[in-house]
This record gives sequence, structure tokens and C-alpha cells, in this order.
Amino acid sequence: MSIEFNKLLDQVRKMGAMISHLDFDMSDKLALACDRLYAADDLDVIRRKIAYVRGPEISGYRGAAPLEGPDAENLNWVYPPPSLPPHATLIASDGSQVYPNEQSPVHYYLLNIGMFVYQHGQDHVPQTITLPMLAYHKDIVHDRNHLLITNRTVDARRTVTEMQQLAQQAWKMHREGVRDPLVTLFDNQLLFWASADVTDGSKLLTDYWTGMGQLRDADAILGGYVDNPARSRQVLRLLYLLSLGDEADIKAHESQLASGGDLEGLRDMHLFDKVLEPGERSAIMVQNSPRNLAYRQKNGSFEIAFFYVKVANGYKTAIARIDIPMWVARERDSVDSLHALILDQCQMQGRTPYPYALARADELALVSGQDRRKLDELIRMELRKQGVEPGGAAPKLQSKRAARSDKRSFQSRPIRRAPSS
Repeated sequence: MSIEFNKLLDQVRKMGAMISHLDFDMSDKLALACDRLYAADDLDVIRRKIAYVRGPEISGYRGAAPLEGPDAENLNWVYPPPSLPPHATLIASDGSQVYPNEQSPVHYYLLNIGMFVYQHGQDHVPQTITLPMLAYHKDIVHDRNHLLITNRTVDARRTVTEMQQLAQQAWKMHREGVRDPLVTLFDNQLLFWASADVTDGSKLLTDYWTGMGQLRDADAILGGYVDNPARSRQVLRLLYLLSLGDEADIKAHESQLASGGDLEGLRDMHLFDKVLEPGERSAIMVQNSPRNLAYRQKNGSFEIAFFYVKVANGYKTAIARIDIPMWVARERDSVDSLHALILDQCQMQGRTPYPYALARADELALVSGQDRRKLDELIRMELRKQGVEPGGAAPKLQSKRAARSDKRSFQSRPIRRAPSS
């Protein structure tokens, strides 16, 4: 049965009336954020305040911070599009998954990793790579309590596998003698972390770091592409911190550091959409967080930095956040190559400014509904070959399928009554 929309009309009208009385105008806050960014030109002052909120007196600051040392960039500078390198090799990776199903006759999950190798400035046909991986052993699909692993665990394993496969492909090309800029694009943020409900989370993090180390040793430029950083507000938290006075003033406003204080409601993408022209990037910064500190403590080159860039393709613009490890952040030539190649890639995608290589990797990794049904059928056929008859679906699931089917048939049959005793 479909939703009775006539019963929703009045509720929708009330929602519309409420919205018309709310003030969604953020222009004043945006102007204030821009003023603070333009005024943030003293790195020594910024570092003193950052040092204070990193100390034991303050907790909960998850804002941005400038790079340390001579490589630091002024926060209020913007950087124009750099020149494209004449040649470069790009490797983009993405992944998808089929989660385990408790009602399946055999518990399994599937990871499918897609990689797209693009030779910039060279007359080569792009290389496509797909790596489907079926996990079915009971010790892999179940946790220590013999329960089916969570979807978060599968997601975490997919992320780690993407990093590992990207590293292996980069190392292979490095050993083959690729010495042009070797750029590896990862779809999403680089600051991977395994939550508490992820099985063997600490091992996954170690495996992820191992992949990062292999990329570094292959002299690869690693970039994590976040195409919709709608939740990111690290820079706005920093700008609010810079508006506060001495340590006593910061301590008094400690509870507002997480929300951004008088800039609450804005996001970094709003700020940089206003500040940046097409093709420009922001300064490189790092995120102040315990997770990033763990990366730094593991290896100083693993700490994750980031910058914002306004990509464009002639039809529209968009703000993306690019995560980079510290071994990239401290090499200006590497940053310039990554910046320029991302801009170039985003002009290949029709009306959507998004890196071409990542879009192709996503297509390679996609597991469609038809693919899932075919995999289920292959598994059922194999079970029958082994003399095992797959069990049918649970009664509740059968009922749902019947109710949602496009075709339903009903047939009347005469009632046969038991003879009276």
C-alpha cells in the first residue's frame, strides 16, 4: 500500500509556513568569517593559541591549525592554479560492497575494488582494473562471539582494501620505472579510523598505515578527494578561536569551540566558495584531533593535512576538500602537481566538476542489484553441486516479497471439512 499523500498535505503546508518565518540568511556570519580569515596573517599568534587549546586546560578543540616549521602557509593566502606537468600517471581507486545477510543460506560478503590508471600527456589507453573479493570463511564473516560482523566492519575492510590495492598498484608502477609524477587518488577522506563496533579495528588501522607507507616509499602523491565537505568546519572553528582574547577568554568560551561560537551554522565550504575563484586553493592546514595525533605518532609523514579547492568545468563550480599526508604537504612541487591535475580532471566530466579518473573507478567498482542476484544464484548452484539444498527465505521475507510483487494471483478453492465424529 502506498503512502496516503492527501493526509500529508496539511502537514506539508504547516512546514512551509514555519520555514517562511525562519531566518536562513547567513550573509552576516559569512562576512564576519571572511573578515577574520583576511586578518589571520600572524602565524606566531595563531600558533600560541593553538598550543594553548592543545594543552590539558582545554578539551574538545577539533579545529584547523597551520603547518609547523618553514613549510607553513599563511592562512589568509589563496593559491592560483599551477601549471600542469607535461606528463603524469594517475591511479584512482574506489570500492563497493555486498553486506552479509543473516537469512542467506551461506554467510558471506563481497568487496569489489575498481582502479583506473590514466596517463596524462601520453598517448596511452587508460587501464581498468577490477578486483572482486568474496569472503565466506566463518572466522572472517563472524566475530569472536560467533555473530555476523557488522556493516561498519565491512565498510572498514573495504576502505583498508582500497588503500592496500592502490599502494600495490603504485608500487608495481614504481618498480616498472614510472618516474613522472605518480598521483594516486582516493575517494574520500584519508583520516581512516575504526569505530568500537568494528571487528579487529586495531589491525585494520595498522594495515591501512602499511598501505600509506608503501605509497610513500613508491614516491606517490596521495590525495583523498572529498567532493561534498558539507560537514567540515575545522577552519571556522579556528577563526572563532582567533576571535578570542587571552587564555582566560579562551577558557571561558571553551564550550563554544566545538560549535564555532558566533560562526555556528556556517561550514568551511561556504567560506571558501566566497573566498576562492575558480581554480584557486586555500592554504594547507592540519586538523587538530586525537586521531590525527595518532597518525603523527605512528609516523610523522602520516599526519593528515588538507586544503580546499574550487573546481570548475565551464558549467558550474564546486568546493572540494583534498586530504594529503604530510609527506605530500611538505613538497610544494607535489602539491602543485596534485592541484593542477585535479583541476584538469574535473574539466572532463561534462556538467559535473569531478575527477574523471575517480568517476571511472566508481563505475568499475559498482555492484548492481543484478550483480547481487547473479552472485546469489551462483552460490546456490554451487551448494547444490555439493549436495546441499539451500534453504528458502524466512516466512516474513517471503510475505514481504509477495506483498511487494507487481503480479499477485489469487485462486479460490472449495473448502473440505472434516467429517463430524
